[in-house]
Amino acid sequence: MFNISAQELDIHAMPKKAYIAEAKAIANTFFTNFKDKKLKENADFIVNSLGATWDETKKISQRNEYLGKFEIISLKPPKGLYGDLDDYDLIEEGFLQGSDRYFRHTYIGYHEGSVLIYEFRFYVNHKEEVTLHYIGWSEKNPFEYMSTADMLLPKY
Repeated sequence: MFNISAQELDIHAMPKKAYIAEAKAIANTFFTNFKDKKLKENADFIVNSLGATWDETKKISQRNEYLGKFEIISLKPPKGLYGDLDDYDLIEEGFLQGSDRYFRHTYIGYHEGSVLIYEFRFYVNHKEEVTLHYIGWSEKNPFEYMSTADMLLPKY
């Protein structure tokens, strides 16, 4: 007979303040690059963060895809919908109950033409480094976006 036990659920586990600060610094760099029109740096950052296991062809393809999306977002009205990023606010911090190593920050970006919701998900690896695990953005109405079921997870 084998005696196997599962890890106990610690419902009080929350991300460490240092992890949260590191995540905010990552997002700040992303938004600063966006404001400064360093769109390629953001595309490179995302590919380097998410694509560690991708082959070089996929990395190039994804980098170009992110860069193209950022260029479209940056198109000034009336050619585009969003234009320059003026500022941003952190509007939600969420985590998975029982985990201090996976959490989410949601920001609203104020572009000259409209707003975009940006969602960053972070993972703390075995070296205790905060890494970007997912990034996405939505043009949904912020009130609708924030009321979806997955956005109602525990907050800290």
